[in-house]
Amino acid sequence: MRKTKNAFTMAEVLITLGIIGIIAALTIPQLIKNYEKKALHTQFLKAYSDLNNAAKMFEAQEGFTVHEYSKILTNPDAETTEQAYDATGLLKLYMKYFNGHAQAAGSTNELEGEETLRKDVYKRILGYIPAALNGSDNSSQPCDESIIMTDISGRFFVMDNLLNGPLVGYETGPKICVDTNGKKGPNKYGYDWFVFAFTEKKGVIPYIGDDLTGYGEDLQDPSTMCSYTQNTATYTCAYYALSDTSPDGNGSYWKDFLR
Repeated sequence: MRKTKNAFTMAEVLITLGIIGIIAALTIPQLIKNYEKKALHTQFLKAYSDLNNAAKMFEAQEGFTVHEYSKILTNPDAETTEQAYDATGLLKLYMKYFNGHAQAAGSTNELEGEETLRKDVYKRILGYIPAALNGSDNSSQPCDESIIMTDISGRFFVMDNLLNGPLVGYETGPKICVDTNGKKGPNKYGYDWFVFAFTEKKGVIPYIGDDLTGYGEDLQDPSTMCSYTQNTATYTCAYYALSDTSPDGNGSYWKDFLR
């Protein structure tokens, strides 16, 4: 008596392959997205650590914190306040404490000027204009008073106004903006572009000002300070990225809030 062997029919094989394909189509994109978010988180933490380490070395070698140094009149004979308090000079001095620091190719003081010019300069030097959290165009940038510098890992650094004039009394500042992964995307604030501020006694902290230029000590309204609907509010996302808490109060910044 012959034994018969059970086998899958062609229809069953095709159905099984179809189910596997559907599952893969549903899960693989999410796995890729989770991996990308994890990489961005790691790069953010590395940048934050490097900023603070450089600030400590700056203080040890220069005898001032970056915050204190920013209040020094570096060019008293200058014709304008911006030239007298030289953001580019301070950024160059600070970047000495990063490996492989250099002025980004094509970067000059052209960042000072009209908003459209600033955007054009960012585009020319970086190849892109840093976008808001939701991907929309930013008409203004929170750091636009210095040249753009880079380091050995390809990250970009730009500094904002120094603490002159009405800003002298602030205990935080100046701001520094960092592209944590260089030219690699997504090139958005809150993802791989973040804004930090130097402080009088606490090193470098996430910027928590309540507008484009302010240096507030406290978040005015956490629900609007890092938002997909308010462009300038995305400049405070580093505060939530560091603590890994969602601005809307639901879960993790990196796993749940970022889309």
